[in-house]
Amino acid sequence: MVTSVNGNALAALQARENALANRSTGAPTSNAADAVGGVRDPAVVYAGPGELPGASALLSVQDSLNRAASIADVAMSAGQTIGDLLKLMREKAVSAQSGGADKASLDADYQQLLQTLDQIARSASFQGVKMLDGGSTGDLQFKADVNGDASISLSPQDFTADGLGLARTGLSGADGDLAGLLDQLDAAGASVAAHLAKIGGQSEQIQAHLAVVSRLQTSLANGASSDLDADTARLQALQVQQALAGQGGGVANQAPQALLALFRS
Repeated sequence: MVTSVNGNALAALQARENALANRSTGAPTSNAADAVGGVRDPAVVYAGPGELPGASALLSVQDSLNRAASIADVAMSAGQTIGDLLKLMREKAVSAQSGGADKASLDADYQQLLQTLDQIARSASFQGVKMLDGGSTGDLQFKADVNGDASISLSPQDFTADGLGLARTGLSGADGDLAGLLDQLDAAGASVAAHLAKIGGQSEQIQAHLAVVSRLQTSLANGASSDLDADTARLQALQVQQALAGQGGGVANQAPQALLALFRS
């Protein structure tokens, strides 16, 4: 008995394997109707439409979160530098209170540190987004899920000299003025630390979201690989079955030929 092979099943399975292979390599996969006779791609019928956009949706979320993470990293780095500058400015103010101090020289150093602080706050940016210049009036929102229903926020701050209440301050005043300046510097340092802690917490949330997206991408990749391996095995089995069917037909045709040969002899 010659075993028959379902040609449509073999064609559909071959198309399915090609579609999965394209998905794993990033090649485009058509899910539209075939131009000839309006027949749909057998791979789409086999797999079902709508299963492929998951990867691109995850990439969109990942891009959004990576951008948010970079903005937060720049803000954290610049903010920490500003915190260090405030400590140096406080040291200059303390030194100016001591007897016989060269207040003019100390004030020159203080003004240079204050200018540097202001420049860092106004220039720190990632892709044009500034977090520390006081120019933003609300939180920055970033896409955090594939449906666009959830977002994650970053809170901009004002670490400029004006924003920290240190504009036009200096060390040339009387000791009473210097004592007041120390209070201002302490308040500015505490404010910077508190706001950096908030940005740091938001940055940790962003990293947690990125970890989830990474795991989902791994799951999708593993799922595609499993589907591809299983369908490849089935395709090979059908191909072998088809080959055996052809060989069986050849053997079956040899018997009548052998009988005719007896009569001819």
